[in-house]
Amino acid sequence: MSPSQLFRGELSRTSRTLVLVAALLLIPSAFLPVWNITLVAPQYPQGLSLAIYANKVAGEIQEVNILNHYIGMKEIEQDEFPEFRFIPFLILRFLALAVLAAIVARLEIGALGWIDFLVFGLVMLFDFQHWLYEYGHNLSPGAPISLDPFTPKFIGTTQVANFTVKSWPAAGAVMMALAGLLGPVALFFEWRRRKDHAALDQQAQV
Repeated sequence: MSPSQLFRGELSRTSRTLVLVAALLLIPSAFLPVWNITLVAPQYPQGLSLAIYANKVAGEIQEVNILNHYIGMKEIEQDEFPEFRFIPFLILRFLALAVLAAIVARLEIGALGWIDFLVFGLVMLFDFQHWLYEYGHNLSPGAPISLDPFTPKFIGTTQVANFTVKSWPAAGAVMMALAGLLGPVALFFEWRRRKDHAALDQQAQV
């Protein structure tokens, strides 16, 4: 079976169900935090937390901005992130493509939606890493505390002076990842189903 044949044709009932489950997983990802960043230090044993959503940054922003001032890091402001204006609409587009693929039972639409979603995820991870680099490298030279430029890890822990910065995916990102994984699962199921049907047709012709 050629790749062009694999990405065309009618979706089976099982694959349509998988696509619908992926769509359902995308709905809460638009409202749940996608990423959590926590700053822990001796003076903040409970930590200061930031939660990144699809359309905003929430949490103890004021306290974190005060700390950022001491090391010359610019303040965290919602307007600094133009991505927040269009990410919710992109999630809505992925949701619409998944539902449409399930309704009309066409693999082409489902494959297009999954590739679109995969590109979106990769671009967003790169974008997140870019912002972490920007915030850690554009430090004011006149800050009360002088630090060498740094880049916090977008996954894992980073030591910055006496602060341990922890950055981990949150529930929204987990939902998106699960939704994305269902695409290859449905594709594999379709490949096996069509391979089995082709084998049965060959046996019937013998």
